[in-house]
Amino acid sequence: MILSLDCSTTCIGWAVFEEDNLIEYGRIEPTEKGLDWRDRVHNLLPQLEQLILKYKPIMIYQEDVPMGGSGGALILSQLNYLQGALSVVERKYSNIQYISVGTWRKDIGINSGKDQRRDAKKIKSIEKANELFNINLPLEFTSGGNYKPCGSDDISDSILLYASTRDKYKVKLKSFGKGVK
Repeated sequence: MILSLDCSTTCIGWAVFEEDNLIEYGRIEPTEKGLDWRDRVHNLLPQLEQLILKYKPIMIYQEDVPMGGSGGALILSQLNYLQGALSVVERKYSNIQYISVGTWRKDIGINSGKDQRRDAKKIKSIEKANELFNINLPLEFTSGGNYKPCGSDDISDSILLYASTRDKYKVKLKSFGKGVK
């Protein structure tokens, strides 16, 4: 079994695979409301550990903390704290491989196109996961037509993170020019 994780301090999207087959997916959320971000992280840990004990993955794929971007220093420090805390739990049971968000999105084919806004990438993620795995993660919009986060992108990102490591799902890049004889 393989466990794939898209982690934040508010929830963890997860997906379980056996080879190329998606077995199950979901979200882990804090069991208490109103916690500060450090307490949310510690609230998520026992739930993650139960998930690991249930599926006994031989490998865990996790989105790496981006070094830069528009999140700012506070977001990066929170994500690094989260990654460190999670790795203490994960390493007790399995190996971990970290994949950058830019890498998995490029490999799966959702890091391209004219619209590079965060919401556009989330929509592409949900649509791609639904298409590749014949699932029906909801995609919600406000009455004004804007994307309305409903948790599906946490799940779709965890699904596509692992899928991006499998040749079956990787986007084949076109080559230009003459081939070498």
